[in-house]
Amino acid sequence: MKQIITQHGWGLNKHFWDDHKIDFLKNNWHWQDNERGYFSTDNCQATWIKSDSEKEIRMTLCHSYGFHLMPKPILKEASHIVLINSFNNFLPVSNKRNFILKSLKRMEAKIIKDEPKDMLKEFIHRSFMPNDINDSFKNIFLKNLESLNKNLLLNDLKQLYINRDLPVFLKKDCKIIFIKSENDLILDNDSNNNFLDFLNRTIDRKPILIKLAQQGHCLTNLNLYKILLGTFKECNG
Repeated sequence: MKQIITQHGWGLNKHFWDDHKIDFLKNNWHWQDNERGYFSTDNCQATWIKSDSEKEIRMTLCHSYGFHLMPKPILKEASHIVLINSFNNFLPVSNKRNFILKSLKRMEAKIIKDEPKDMLKEFIHRSFMPNDINDSFKNIFLKNLESLNKNLLLNDLKQLYINRDLPVFLKKDCKIIFIKSENDLILDNDSNNNFLDFLNRTIDRKPILIKLAQQGHCLTNLNLYKILLGTFKECNG
């Protein structure tokens, strides 16, 4: 059985994956989306489906802060973990730290002052740059802004300030695919690289690094299924 559990990042929702899941579903993958609930009071956390299949694939797709939102038991039982523009600590240790911290504080102030909509629109716009936001997600996003869960949005934003312990709970033989956009305007390159360095030091199977040109923090206009399909043989080799 081939199954996927996804987790979107901060300021997004499960519809982030709508275009990406199409080819997986066509190829008989069972797909489940976690929903944090930034745009409603509803949230959803999927669980792995028990299977007796000998060729079992349990793959998590984690985008950005989604790695930290994904429940640890799900990650522990995953055979494959796909990390898309992910991090352990969002704030880098470099001299850019204070600049990024000030940007986060400005975003926090917008939410506290009850001005989150324009801030989120700008965040999403920058997240997709250098590409445009795909129309299907844009329409859903703009509609969902009317039911924003501001407290959850604010509380999770504050989590980005935290220096976290390294994720030593990951299985040593876990197969990790590390996807890195080369035009990411949201995640600092040092924060992304530090996470990759840690995984290279601690996981028995070195992560497969995939660099994507002309992609921003949020992926669009690409076939994620084809990109990941080529890694399965490499992971299992």
